[in-house]
Amino acid sequence: MKYLKFLLLASLTGIILVGCTNNSSKTTDSSKEKSSQVSSSSAIESTASSSKTTSSTSAESHTAATNSSEKQNVTTGLVEEAILNNDYSSLNGTWTNSNGYQLTFNNGSVTLSGEGVGGATEFSLSKPEKQSNVIFLSFDPAPAPNGMNLMLALKGTSPSEGIDTDGTDSNYDRIIMGNNGGTTLFATKENGGIPDTAYYREK
Repeated sequence: MKYLKFLLLASLTGIILVGCTNNSSKTTDSSKEKSSQVSSSSAIESTASSSKTTSSTSAESHTAATNSSEKQNVTTGLVEEAILNNDYSSLNGTWTNSNGYQLTFNNGSVTLSGEGVGGATEFSLSKPEKQSNVIFLSFDPAPAPNGMNLMLALKGTSPSEGIDTDGTDSNYDRIIMGNNGGTTLFATKENGGIPDTAYYREK
């Protein structure tokens, strides 16, 4: 009888130990699974964060490059060599004189404000030629009866012929329009020039 009780007690103890071992194994497996999930989640968050940082940096770089490009376009003046080779893009934009008249350039064409010249307001630019430190451009079609020229003086330069004093502001690119008088039109009023008609690019 005592032996039977002993066997019964031993069997119960074995069952309890097996149950504890299984629970312990399940707990360990559960902990491993949770740890794996946390690691996986951390890796995903880290990757997402890295992706956002890279995307943000890329966007900032693109914005900086765009802003830099825009600043260059704004600050770039007339390009003499390009104009003399029939590339008029550096003229693009609106130019205004002190009397309120405007010249608007668009890749080789020019539109005049007001009544224009001989009633025409739109012309093509042609025959670029440099003389006396000034670039001359003709209108096409040529306005009757005496035609018309644009004279371009680049920033930091002044006409080197026909004038003693430049009446225009050589700190900027400027344009004077005329059909006679040549570079003397850049002179001061006292010397027969018409500096108040000079066009400057709008900022």
